[in-house]
Amino acid sequence: MLGVLMFAALITITRWLKQRLHVHWLNHTPMHPGTREAVATMFGYVTFMLAGLAGLSIAGFDLTNLAIMAGALGVGIGFGLQNIVNNFISGIILLFERPIRPGDFITVGETSGFVRKVSIRSTEMETLDRMSVIVPNSDLLTTHVNNWTLRDPFGRINVSVGVAYGSDTQKVKEILLDVAKNNTDVVQAGHVFVPGPNVLFKGFGESSLDFELRVFIRQIEKRWIIQSDLNFSIDAAFRQHGITIPFPQRDLWLRGKHEDTETLSAADLASQGNVSNGEE
Repeated sequence: MLGVLMFAALITITRWLKQRLHVHWLNHTPMHPGTREAVATMFGYVTFMLAGLAGLSIAGFDLTNLAIMAGALGVGIGFGLQNIVNNFISGIILLFERPIRPGDFITVGETSGFVRKVSIRSTEMETLDRMSVIVPNSDLLTTHVNNWTLRDPFGRINVSVGVAYGSDTQKVKEILLDVAKNNTDVVQAGHVFVPGPNVLFKGFGESSLDFELRVFIRQIEKRWIIQSDLNFSIDAAFRQHGITIPFPQRDLWLRGKHEDTETLSAADLASQGNVSNGEE
């Protein structure tokens, strides 16, 4: 009973110390927030192990018997605890190397979200839908992970658009650059870290002249919202300046039974009720 009481008392004290360390003491150091989280987590695990050993010692348990328990644990690992140990070791690597830190915006497979907590066994992510996703630490080290904000929160988005043949390409370029300039979330030219907006003439498509607007934004996690805003602005600007965004058109060849061939355009067939919406 004395050993159990001592263990409970030490656990209470170490949890209080961990809270003070993480919330107050480490905040006054120049450490990165991710480093402070790693130090506090490792402090909690180390003190928990020390409290357990102290409780066993006071209870009269011979610590030399831990060698026997370690052998039994090794057998258990061989039979079915490989994943748990793998996740444990992976968690220690993540805490010290810090390729993924709390607050980072990452993509694992098809899931994107913010890292909320990196623990020994798993990592907690929060998606933009505010759904919590628990990812085993081994998956973060063995699979392809995109960390959008490891170095800085900036990121690039590409907006593709096609205009009708015969359009003034220089005018199209000016319109796209003006749209990017008028968006407050887009990084403008002259920034220290990233370049300003750029427009590329990608090529000659089947039904359109293909352009791509490339811009850097300050918060990559907002890329879908900013891309939507740019699309709205581009559509409004093109309407204002008479720039047409074409739809695919096809010619349908009808070969008759008597060797006579006629060509009907998609628009003609649509007017006859045979083809609609520019489809064959």
